[in-house]
Amino acid sequence: MTPSADRLEAAVAAGVIDAVSAERLRAFLEGGDVRAEGPTTVDREEVRFARGFHDVFMTVGLVALLFGLRLAILAVVPYEATPYAFLAGAGLVWALAEVFTRRQRLVLPSIALAISFVAYVAQAVAAPLLWLPGAPADEPYALPGVALAALVAAVLFRLRFRLPFSALLVAAGLIAVLLAGLEAFRPGLAESVVAPLALGCGVACFIAAMGFDLMDPERRTLSADNAFWLHLLAAPLIVHALVSFAAADLGEASVAQAAAVLGVVAALALVALLVDRRALLMSGLIYFGVAIGVLIAQTELDNATRFAASLILLGGFVVALGAGWRPLRRAVMALAPARLRAALPPAL
Repeated sequence: MTPSADRLEAAVAAGVIDAVSAERLRAFLEGGDVRAEGPTTVDREEVRFARGFHDVFMTVGLVALLFGLRLAILAVVPYEATPYAFLAGAGLVWALAEVFTRRQRLVLPSIALAISFVAYVAQAVAAPLLWLPGAPADEPYALPGVALAALVAAVLFRLRFRLPFSALLVAAGLIAVLLAGLEAFRPGLAESVVAPLALGCGVACFIAAMGFDLMDPERRTLSADNAFWLHLLAAPLIVHALVSFAAADLGEASVAQAAAVLGVVAALALVALLVDRRALLMSGLIYFGVAIGVLIAQTELDNATRFAASLILLGGFVVALGAGWRPLRRAVMALAPARLRAALPPAL
């Protein structure tokens, strides 16, 4: 029996075979030429969100259904029964995940279901702790309790369905528990150390992401997808913290501070090239554009021209880096120690 495209995609998602082997098998069974280029034809940051518009269509339906159900619970269910209604909603999400995540392996609908499950469980716990009359909202355990419930829900979803996106939810849940715990221990503490805290959390997520990446340098298994989502969470935390250290208020930054921000983005670009992950760089592009704007503001150009020049320089930087990613990465990797080169994805 010839496997269908969906079955091959499911085999790749389950880690049974890699994407390159699946493509070769599909070409062989269809009587076409098998590509000999191997992994060089595959984007190492390829993440499969959808196999077709059917996945998008199902995601829209699921989001509408579950958001509508939440509104119905808040509008119709008596206050005292809302925790049980949200738990029932979480049960419905779990049942849907058994079909769309575990059986059909639909990535985009599964992401929507994972977020919904965590949200429903968190709301089920938030209702008696924060919302309902007589809720102990001012007690130090209330907010950490909600954060802990969200973390437990994310962990349960991950253990059951092994969805790579759930790695982001688990990491975000741990950060939420940390922030809620600090706020409960000493109100205002988390806000007073937000930049160091964001940097620490971002570095921790980055280390976890690199752990997945180092397990699969060729990025042929689900470890690469797990790493992608953790990099996506780590990047804005690291970038925001580093830019905050360079310029507390970028809108009022001096020329020296804007230059420091550009230096931070350049350093992140080198790291991104080394680990072959663009997420770090993407998170810094907004700051990069603002810093360019600060520098251009020192000229005598009018506001419209400054804005246009900033966009041109930002877009040119992105296009040039994207087009030259592979040769630039080869150049950076050539300067790296041999031990580090052996652990990272090879420069193609």
